Amino acid sequence: MVEEKLTKKQKKALEFRKSKEEREISKKEKAERLEQEAKLKAEKEEEEAKRKADAPKKKRKTRRGKGGKLSGPRFILFVGNLSFKCTEEDLKNHFKNCSPDNIRPRLDKGFAFLEFKQDDVNVRKRMDIAISMHHTVLNDRKINVELTAGGGGNSTTRLEKIKGKNDKLLQERKDKIKKKLATDMAKAKEKEEESKDTAKVVGIHPDRAKLIQQ
Repeated sequence: MVEEKLTKKQKKALEFRKSKEEREISKKEKAERLEQEAKLKAEKEEEEAKRKADAPKKKRKTRRGKGGKLSGPRFILFVGNLSFKCTEEDLKNHFKNCSPDNIRPRLDKGFAFLEFKQDDVNVRKRMDIAISMHHTVLNDRKINVELTAGGGGNSTTRLEKIKGKNDKLLQERKDKIKKKLATDMAKAKEKEEESKDTAKVVGIHPDRAKLIQQ
């Protein structure tokens, strides 16, 4: 059986959508590189400030109250491109479905960290929910949600570790876009087949059959 082709209009629409997605991915990659640089710089500043604050105290850190860090192993997500009007309450409400164990806001710099306990049996599921909120809108701005690592600093090992994590995450997001495009093309083709089948049965022109089905 000869495979039916999509109409020029459908092909043009799909090609335009694919081209648009590719341009957006390119822009995202550039923005994410800049975001990564800002994130690393911010983490370094935070780590230096932490060392200075902890210098007089020789006690082991424990979980503090509001705005404190979690003790013990944890997974950390970086949330960037926040509006300067954003509040900690806004962050809590926006990420309530993933229930981070702690939120460390740096709202004066436009970013925050979400912390998740590694010993939580549901931590992977909660982190996946948080990561899926990449480019969701908060206070009229598309936020970035990325993987990062604890410890601070700009060591080569740490930078490579963070880059590897986010490269993998970016590829997964690209694969999802490609899968969606393939699904859309398959649906468009199926609809085209249905319209032609209808035209054959009732004896009308395929273009008119499409209008009837709509």
